[in-house]
Formats: sequence, structure tokens, C-alpha cells
Amino acid sequence: MHSYRPRSQVVSTTIDEDESVLLHLEAQQYYSLNETGHRIWQLLARGRAPGAIAAALAEEWALSEAGALRHVRSFLQELCEEGLVEEVRGDATT
Repeated sequence: MHSYRPRSQVVSTTIDEDESVLLHLEAQQYYSLNETGHRIWQLLARGRAPGAIAAALAEEWALSEAGALRHVRSFLQELCEEGLVEEVRGDATT
């Protein structure tokens, strides 16, 4: 499984403890993250792989790990398409 990391051109700030706003400096575009997106972004910024992020979400919100992993993968793909994260190849952890 691939890992991802926030791109260096993206800065984030937390709003109301469970929401984030991302700014893509190059594109000069803002993105708003809800509670789930905010939590995924936090864990991603700490270097967590998709599987570890899904496990944390499943535990915190009583979700199935498989369902959480589908959501995490989909969300990370969207972030990648917007240029907010980049794929880290060769890291097969969790």
C-alpha cells in the first residue's frame, strides 16, 4: 500500500478544534476540511500510513476498519488530485 505526505506548498490551520483549512500556496486556493478530513490530515501530517489512519478512525468512531480504509483511500486520492499531498513510493508500512 502506498503512503502519502502533505506537500510542502500546503499550509494548514485548525478551526474549531475539529475542522481545518488548507491553503495551497502555489495554486493560491483554499480547501475546507470537515471533522473526518481534519482527523485524516492530522494523522497524515504525523507520518501515518493509510492503514494506520483507517485503524485510528475505526477505533475513534466505531467504524469497520475496511470501511474506514475505503474512505481514507478515496480522500487521499482526492487530496492527491488537488496537489495537496504526494505519494511516497516504496513505503509499504501499514
